[in-house]
Amino acid sequence: MTTVVEVLAWPLDRLLDAATAYGRAGERAANAADSLHRSFDIDPTWLGRTRLAAESRVQAEVTRIRRLERTFLDIAETTRAGHARMSTARDRLRGQVETARGAGFNVGDDGAVAHPDPKRRADADYLTERITAILHEADAADNALAVKLKYLTRQFDGSGGLVPLPDGDYAPASDAAASLLLLSPEEITRYWESLTAAQRGSLIEAVPEYIGNLNGIDFTDRARANRIAIEEALAREVDAGRAHGEKAENLRSLLSPMPVPDDPTRTVPRVVIGFRDVGNGQFIEMVGDLTAETPGVAVLVPGTGTGLRSADTYRRRAANLALASGAPVIVFADGDFPQQIIDTDLSPIEGTAFDPAPARRMAPRLVDFAAALDSQLAASGIDTPTTVIGHSYGGSVVGTAEQLGLRADRVVYASSAGTGVGDGPWDNAEPQVKRYSMTPPGDPIHYSQLLGATVHGGDPDTAPGVTRLDSGHYRDGSLVAGKDAHAGYLDDPESDALRNIAAVISGGTPETYVDRGPDITAKKDAGDMVGGWLTEKLRLLTP
Repeated sequence: MTTVVEVLAWPLDRLLDAATAYGRAGERAANAADSLHRSFDIDPTWLGRTRLAAESRVQAEVTRIRRLERTFLDIAETTRAGHARMSTARDRLRGQVETARGAGFNVGDDGAVAHPDPKRRADADYLTERITAILHEADAADNALAVKLKYLTRQFDGSGGLVPLPDGDYAPASDAAASLLLLSPEEITRYWESLTAAQRGSLIEAVPEYIGNLNGIDFTDRARANRIAIEEALAREVDAGRAHGEKAENLRSLLSPMPVPDDPTRTVPRVVIGFRDVGNGQFIEMVGDLTAETPGVAVLVPGTGTGLRSADTYRRRAANLALASGAPVIVFADGDFPQQIIDTDLSPIEGTAFDPAPARRMAPRLVDFAAALDSQLAASGIDTPTTVIGHSYGGSVVGTAEQLGLRADRVVYASSAGTGVGDGPWDNAEPQVKRYSMTPPGDPIHYSQLLGATVHGGDPDTAPGVTRLDSGHYRDGSLVAGKDAHAGYLDDPESDALRNIAAVISGGTPETYVDRGPDITAKKDAGDMVGGWLTEKLRLLTP
């Protein structure tokens, strides 16, 4: 406990000096924030993506300075309040001690009071109780101020142990996730940019499963968070005794470096910007780099059978497109895809490629992710067009997203199941969007476009405003046709079909449709109708 001598010697004037200094620091921070905000608005003629990117950074810095201002002022106010409480305790102690000593009592440093006259024992005990009570009060005031100041100064100690919340308060990183889930992507972007590197790191370490999937957070930080989330998912498999199971191997693959699209002799870490350890596994992976020179960026939505086990297959296909186009390609598998073409007894549709429910569920996520991609480009000052590609069942996801207002410059329906669940009107925020389709002759998906029109929206090859592209030949000169053509052209980096899609991504001139034979043959056996899909499913299910 604090002693009498210590309390009476408290240099409390220094606390007032510190409070004044912190108050002035808060004022300077406020002036700096105001000056920075005003300076950015000096030239109203400055427009474009560069200005938007700069404005975003300025807003983040203003927020950070305002946060610093609030901390300075909180310290000043807390110090003044602590000074008042400690001064009251010190003055009461001084008065009580002086009164006791003036009456002939001896006052010890621990607050114990004694008197030479034994008859004054009761009075001494009373004074001991009063003085020790004041010492306890002084001790409590001292400790309370120390705790509050320690908490407040941690807000700018650079450790990231405490992170600012969107409402201005501070909390441990592990407690911040719930408040982030209530923000819009735009608010998340502003909040995230206002944090220090240490604060971001604390959040990534504390709640990677949240940070890795939040639209509005920089893709680099999402990738850092998802790597941790994947490592944790792998650890759960190992702990469960499935260290060498299929899922564990798939997770290890996501953690392993992969070849660079334009230089197979080099490897780079996989960039997973979305990961959920649920169902068959949900992920978003970017192949290639976003740079100021990139001619475009593509989002590839895969089809039936997609899950964690097919991540490598679609990464290879994305790499083929990235190499041919010179642009990064993002595989969007952020949802539970159907895992089978048809049910064994040919009647139930739930969970099959004829089930529209997964497309309905994934479409809003795709709309939100496309908006997040736009924000990422804007924040980076990169002005490049976005192409969204829907392959197989993914075409229905893309078409449904278009009906919900998907923002894209170009859309490609590649061997697509249809133009979207419900086949409502496209409601793209970019009215000049260019739409393309590609379905090789003999691709079994033609039957889905025909027979499943009421489910997935019909044939994109004949939809108004859609330009059908030529599927051409494979690199060996054979025609891209038949049941294997459903995805075969994505596996051949030199196929005409893949190069045509790449031309759309990069802003080139793709070859339009050339009639190379009937899309489907009515006399074909029903087994051929699903043969190509089954072949594709086997590819996706084979590690």
